[in-house]
Amino acid sequence: MSVSFSGSGFFAVKVVVIIIIKKVPTALLPICSANCEWKRPDRRSFLWNKKIRRILNNDRAEANYFSAVLFIFIAVLLLAFIMNLFSIISAKQELDLCADQMVKQIQLSGGINSETNQLFNFLSSEIKGAENISYNIDASYKSPTPFGMYSAIQLGSPFYITIQGDAKLGGFWNLNLIRITIVSKAAGVSEHYWK
Repeated sequence: MSVSFSGSGFFAVKVVVIIIIKKVPTALLPICSANCEWKRPDRRSFLWNKKIRRILNNDRAEANYFSAVLFIFIAVLLLAFIMNLFSIISAKQELDLCADQMVKQIQLSGGINSETNQLFNFLSSEIKGAENISYNIDASYKSPTPFGMYSAIQLGSPFYITIQGDAKLGGFWNLNLIRITIVSKAAGVSEHYWK
């Protein structure tokens, strides 16, 4: 009758062998009187240690250290990629919020003025994960331009705002492997009447 060891059964055999080896040396010791010294036979100990090492070093049907380290490395890189991807998604949501706030400002003021630029500078400074943020407004402007306004939009005229910024996807150490342009768009209608 032949016995073959494979897979998880072989691991169970290793565990059983280790447990037995821990118990066997005390079981093999002779029962001595008070004058006897308790010593292990050297040769038997050597043979048991040799068998233990051979069984434990056998990598048959099991993963070795290299594959485990490679798996952990890939898992850490994947985790870094996912975290970086979530920061880009967060930056996109902040750009959307910035576009909505800019639309409200332009609707109420009836165009672009210094307050619009101050609001944009404040909102863009609060956005993490995006750089080189800029905005563009597409509208039909009133002429002549009223005092205090850079561009005026007449009551009921629609306008469209586009805010864009650059984000980087790179994982650890800010490698900046992939550059992504994040774009957010919003639309509104002027609520200010210009005479």
